[in-house]
Amino acid sequence: MVRFEICINTGQWCRFTEFYVEHRQRIIPDYKVIHALVDVKNYMRRGRGAILTDEADQVVGMGSFVLGLADQGFEHKEIAVLGNCYFTDQYQNNRTFVRGLQVLAEQIGEAGNNVKEVRIPTAADNAYTNHLYQKFSKRIHTFPTLYGQFHVYSTTYDQFVSFCRRFR
Repeated sequence: MVRFEICINTGQWCRFTEFYVEHRQRIIPDYKVIHALVDVKNYMRRGRGAILTDEADQVVGMGSFVLGLADQGFEHKEIAVLGNCYFTDQYQNNRTFVRGLQVLAEQIGEAGNNVKEVRIPTAADNAYTNHLYQKFSKRIHTFPTLYGQFHVYSTTYDQFVSFCRRFR
């Protein structure tokens, strides 16, 4: 069984960062280390991150979000934007992903009591996440990046929480 740890100290953030940098190209092919480190800085300063550990205390996943829109200087704190999330192969095809969304929903509620909207960017060619996010949100935007096309899905915070609770 996995354990979710919210990153609140240097040790946890180090483990989060190490795992993210190690697996970054599985999340986004050719993703540069510098971009992953900027992401971590933003999660630390503008949101939250969590690691998932197994029975042997090995990191097997991570998830994150920021409050506000990066392209607008993290204004609009009423919008939470999910960051890159990843689980090792052993934990990808079970309920761990949905449980991770549940933890993020709880943390978003604690971090920003005025959050009204959740946005979820994902690679346009990631069939799994696009299919999942379409179940509870609407695609509002598609944009080009150095790493290909990305879709952004949006839902109200209440709908996001409601979707996550269905699997408890």
